[in-house]
Amino acid sequence: MALRLTPLTLLALCLLTAQTTLPFPAFDAAEGSSFQTPPPLTCPAGAPLGAVELSVRSPQSTAPLPFQNINHLSEGDRLLYTPVLRSHEKRPGEIALVMVPARRDPNQDLLIVTDPKSADKSQSWKIPETISLAAFVYGPQGLSKKKVRGFLSQDDLLIAQLADYAEKTAQTEALIEALESSGSSSASVNAALTGFASQYGLAVQLDKTAAPGMQAQTLFATMNPQLATYNPLASSTAQRVGQTASLATAAATLFFGSPIGLAAGGTAMLLDLRAIAFPGTQFRSSFAQSLPSPATGVNLCGQRAPAPPHTRVAYIWASRIPNTPTPSIRIGKANFIPLHEKAPIPVEVPDLQWKYLQRARGWSLRDSKGVRVPVKVLKLGNQKSLEIDLEKASLQPGAYRLSGNWDWTPFEADGEINVRSLSNFRDAQLDPESQDRLIAKRGKIPVTVTGDDFEFADKVEFKRLGDEFATAEPLRFLLPKGLREGPQPRMDVQIDTASLDPGKYELLVYQQDGKSHPVGFRVLQELPVVENLPILVNQGAAEQHYELKGQRLNLISKLEAPGATLSLGSEAPKGTERNVTVQLKSDAQPGTTFPLRAFFSDRNAPVTLSDGLQITGPLPVIASSKLSLPAGTGISLLPAEFPAGYTLGALLDVKNLEPRSSLKLACADGVGPRGSLHLGEQTSTSSLQQLSQDELYLLLDTSKLPAGCSLQAVLDGRSSGKSQPFTLAHIIRLPHIDSFDLTNGPQNGMQAFSLAGRNLEMIDKAGWDDAGGIQVTDLPVPIPGQGQRETLAINLPSPPAPKAMLLVWLRGENKPRATNITAPPGATPAMPPAPTLNKDSTAPVPTPGS
Repeated sequence: MALRLTPLTLLALCLLTAQTTLPFPAFDAAEGSSFQTPPPLTCPAGAPLGAVELSVRSPQSTAPLPFQNINHLSEGDRLLYTPVLRSHEKRPGEIALVMVPARRDPNQDLLIVTDPKSADKSQSWKIPETISLAAFVYGPQGLSKKKVRGFLSQDDLLIAQLADYAEKTAQTEALIEALESSGSSSASVNAALTGFASQYGLAVQLDKTAAPGMQAQTLFATMNPQLATYNPLASSTAQRVGQTASLATAAATLFFGSPIGLAAGGTAMLLDLRAIAFPGTQFRSSFAQSLPSPATGVNLCGQRAPAPPHTRVAYIWASRIPNTPTPSIRIGKANFIPLHEKAPIPVEVPDLQWKYLQRARGWSLRDSKGVRVPVKVLKLGNQKSLEIDLEKASLQPGAYRLSGNWDWTPFEADGEINVRSLSNFRDAQLDPESQDRLIAKRGKIPVTVTGDDFEFADKVEFKRLGDEFATAEPLRFLLPKGLREGPQPRMDVQIDTASLDPGKYELLVYQQDGKSHPVGFRVLQELPVVENLPILVNQGAAEQHYELKGQRLNLISKLEAPGATLSLGSEAPKGTERNVTVQLKSDAQPGTTFPLRAFFSDRNAPVTLSDGLQITGPLPVIASSKLSLPAGTGISLLPAEFPAGYTLGALLDVKNLEPRSSLKLACADGVGPRGSLHLGEQTSTSSLQQLSQDELYLLLDTSKLPAGCSLQAVLDGRSSGKSQPFTLAHIIRLPHIDSFDLTNGPQNGMQAFSLAGRNLEMIDKAGWDDAGGIQVTDLPVPIPGQGQRETLAINLPSPPAPKAMLLVWLRGENKPRATNITAPPGATPAMPPAPTLNKDSTAPVPTPGS
């Protein structure tokens, strides 16, 4: 099997030899054409024996084919040998050909051994009959045909060993080529490793999902524990290449039967062991490596250690000749491959043909117009697939037929190979339903990715965005058909959200080119919870307000219901409350329910809440009220005012009253205590009684209500909703006057008076008429031993009449209030004005005191 040296190996060799590749004339073995001077040779183990070109020419074709890939070697064919020499190089020694006939005649020798020929010249051998195995023997110091025949033709056991040697040679050459080639794919290295291990009897379990370097490490660590230090994850490219080269050396060394190889595998070449029976000639195994392009031919590698005294060394290189018919290949269903990449295609091939299918050559892909494009094809023995290499093939997407040549005979596989471009995943996304299922802390959730063709996706990871310490983690995924089985517009992925917090993430989708393609998604919070559904809407009300209560209500972006328009208001800071304004567009009857559709800011699809909105009876209404004012306040009240500290009595005129209704009481500005009374409820400080279908009577102790409270009542009909707030009374604190006394007679037109009572600090001015009061300058003085009773000194002009009524101005008011307080006895009234006569009257005008 053809092998190649890595560019790094060639470079190192050039540096060591200080030589460059020089052109050299090439010549055909039979017709004297010329060769180019080959580059310096090297081997992963042993030493180069020399470059040669071995080919086969058939009577049916003048074009020779490389010997190492020949499938038929029949009577009349000619095997051609040409030494590939550098300038001034001489090839010492002799060469011979050893052949095993396909048909065994018990009356003839088991082997056909040709006479030795000079290794320094082009040679050819005519094949006498169909051959099943051929070995090329090279003796640098010459060959003895008798010794060659004597060593190789004594028994069937040696022929079997020679066949086993040919198999080991092929597997070793394949592995060395895969390890040394920088373009080898993971699949090709995996196949070479598996084949090599099977030929050497190693029971090594190789993980096909692991990287090729890890598989090689497992294999060679089994052969030689010293190789366990190989690091396939080395960061340095040069380091990785060096390590790979050491693995190739290990494979070659095992092939040559080193002590380590013998100890590890136990099946090193028996030919070396049998050589002790033939003193004078020591047979050594060799393998071949293809010369670097554009040169043709192979470089033979063997052990160049000194031979024992009086012993000649002969090198042997063997190859099976399968003589199988043209292969019958059927393409499997995973027959879609990416453009400009290497990809395996499953095939069905008879076992015997499959064993040697790597010897097929001249592979090409033919399109529907008959145009053929050459491609590289590699047999992957461990997975019954052919690796199609399109890295350098000039192809367009489309359907193709795979064909090749079996020696000189063309053949074509049954079935098509579809070539398609890799996806770019620019439009890939989680489908909306899947995205809405991705809720934090929920565990394993299957989601579907859509928007592109996923037929070549071979790895999926995910990573959190916005977290500089986040690392990508692998995800399990499934393709509906399978990898490379045709266009697939979706991919199923399993994401475990058990440990994920809400936020932004991205999927990283990989294809065969190893590039990652991000697909954004979000891990969501739990859905909002509304605890007080249904929303109750009263029949006949144009616009109504409802307060939602629950959790995460800030995530609700819109509410919809048939026959109604709902507008969301502001939410509480923690999302526990949310105002909703409802406008009915239909005159639905009480008891009718409608589904409510809730839309959310972080989700695609709304959630339908059955019976989420309910029509109730007409809204309760407090139409009017009538207060029962307490007696003995002494100071007049304005409309809707009620003095603090007294028991309020109110007759309420209501509409749409329900038996389970309640009355809620509170100050309008939210200060002070709140209260609620059910129909018929009575306590020590309050009572609510139903007098008729439309009348309620309320008793309420106002002593705990602050002054300035605008007491409002709301009638809650439960199922029918709440009425609009109705103001019952403005609670006001009034002065309470117990007595009004004269304390000093007239002086400068003013008299001194004294008020006694409670809350006298509320009086700002006092007077006898509303023309303007007299400012109270003193503060009330508490009366010792009488609790909150106090006195207040005021100076007023003389009353206009003996029973004149006192007016007071409360603080903050600009109009006086009437009282039931009159001027005290002893207060000197003001003198009345002198009478005047009419112009027609003769009565005298009275003088003061008359």
